[in-house]
Amino acid sequence: MDEFLVITLVLLSYITILLLLRKMNVWSKKECNNCNNCCPDCQEPLERIKREKVDHLINYLTFQMFDFKKYQCVNCAWKGRRWERSFSGNF
Repeated sequence: MDEFLVITLVLLSYITILLLLRKMNVWSKKECNNCNNCCPDCQEPLERIKREKVDHLINYLTFQMFDFKKYQCVNCAWKGRRWERSFSGNF
């Protein structure tokens, strides 16, 4: 197989997987009754924390489709990345 074809197929597959993950809202912010950004474990509010170089690298590897932000739970020790849909203007 041609190298160019293999690279193109891998890149297209990667982009397709990213688009599917975004469409399925994987790793997006979770909403609950008491806050707009809840911990996936205990449903308590999350606080933003400083991102590390790895977090910036992940944003670049996902072509900044997700705009990940790093959060920490107030109640339990959960830490992780979440993204939110940008405002579309539709009501």
